[in-house]
Amino acid sequence: MQAKQYDRRFIMEATMAETVERRRGARVRLEAEVAFRRPRETHYAISMHDLSQHGCSVACPERLDAGELVWVQLPSLESLPAWIRWTEKAFSGVEFDRPMHRAVYEMMAERLARAAA
Repeated sequence: MQAKQYDRRFIMEATMAETVERRRGARVRLEAEVAFRRPRETHYAISMHDLSQHGCSVACPERLDAGELVWVQLPSLESLPAWIRWTEKAFSGVEFDRPMHRAVYEMMAERLARAAA
């Protein structure tokens, strides 16, 4: 019996599509700079590309590994503990330890979208 051959790119695209399907909330696309840190390190600025109540996607100059604990600080908010859920090149998906309150999320999404415009 011959082993099946799989196209790695197809598998990655299917996996990312499934991830999008599993998302719990709508995401707002935006470009914003946020403070970011790993345990026992100082904050530094990174780019955030979208935001939901449950998480965001970021571009980081350093490699981030799935399962890694980090803190993300949105403007005017305290640092939010979060987990890296996926990484593809310089981009990573971040899931907040606890979802943002809906009113806080809506205010932050509006503020960041306005600032980016």
